[in-house]
Amino acid sequence: MPALLALPAAALLALLGAGRAAAPGAWALLKRWALGCLLLCLGACRQRAAAGTAEPRRPRPLRADPHALDSLYFTGFAETNRTFVIARLARRPAGLCEMWLFLRLDGIGEFEHPQHPNMMVRDESKEIWSGGGLTMEYLEPQMCWKINFDGLLRKGSYRQQWSAEEGELVAVKFSLHWENSTDVFNFNVDSNPSTFARALAREPWTIELFQRVKKQREQHFRHEQWGQSVGEIEIENYGKTELSLKGIRSHSYGVRNWAEIHRYVMILAHFEDGTAAHLTVINMPATTTHLTVGYVFFPDGRKAGIEWSNASLAGLAEDGVIQDEYGVSFTAGGESFDVSAALDKQTCPVVYNGLTGSGVFHECIADFQLNGLTPGWGLVEFYYRDEAAQPVPNLQLGSKREGPDPATDASPP
Repeated sequence: MPALLALPAAALLALLGAGRAAAPGAWALLKRWALGCLLLCLGACRQRAAAGTAEPRRPRPLRADPHALDSLYFTGFAETNRTFVIARLARRPAGLCEMWLFLRLDGIGEFEHPQHPNMMVRDESKEIWSGGGLTMEYLEPQMCWKINFDGLLRKGSYRQQWSAEEGELVAVKFSLHWENSTDVFNFNVDSNPSTFARALAREPWTIELFQRVKKQREQHFRHEQWGQSVGEIEIENYGKTELSLKGIRSHSYGVRNWAEIHRYVMILAHFEDGTAAHLTVINMPATTTHLTVGYVFFPDGRKAGIEWSNASLAGLAEDGVIQDEYGVSFTAGGESFDVSAALDKQTCPVVYNGLTGSGVFHECIADFQLNGLTPGWGLVEFYYRDEAAQPVPNLQLGSKREGPDPATDASPP
């Protein structure tokens, strides 16, 4: 079915001539209308095809591609204090794994994995997601997960650049049981077609463009749901603390080539009334230079893809300087949302992308307001592909195994 995306391009190229149809922004309304109709049909077909498909209990076999991945990402925020946990594991080829681990215990302080801002560790299991002492295990499809960590974390301010100094390392152990509280939002099935139609209508249309879009949509898949993590954390010299956190589970798999993404901004927010929202604005120069995607989960459990947003990368730290406050508006499910974010600039962890530091993620914790009334919590994630970062010299990925070191023999993801 994705091959049908080439039909409106071929039709307009024939009708208008290659020069006019390929011009950036030319015939945008006609392009948007044609794409919107086609994508509505494709969406209905995808929903029927996706019905009944189940998420596997074990990590998927990686595709035969140097940029293949199988990624899990969890966030959890306390409703009564400043405690949070952010954890990510993404299996990559050649025995590599992308790993993020940041947390804050209210009244105790901030902690991060001692590998950070590097994010590359060894993939330690084929049965579960495991790397750097962090494990994620499926207990019940799309309902229950177990997230464990046992190892050393660095206590103190989050590092913005790599340093050879270890800092203060403390033994940390935690075990969290995550259960879903919402349905699954499948980006390939549930996204509103108007946002993609609007983004693609801005681009110069060629057959090659639609071939790249087709390839991209066939290679990468993502779904998310929100839930609650309950468990216990034990920190050396600080004893045990009970945790109850609300946040997201995001599962991304297929092929992701970070070189195809110039930059993006992602907003994840959960509000006191039960509303949960995701908004991403992304620039992928080969296909869509300004694509807005996301969704809203309503307090009654309904879900709706974002239809429109005024969010623009030009107004979201385009110059690389992240401000203290941001505001965006969007519509979903026939309702309008105004969301403001107040970033905690002291709690903005950084991770380098891949082995060379050719891109940088800024994971900024934030307090939110929905329509000026309802408080919320979450984060704003900024990614810059070309931001300068100090490469990690003589990178080691933990204990040595027999055979070549993937840190030196593998291509960076």
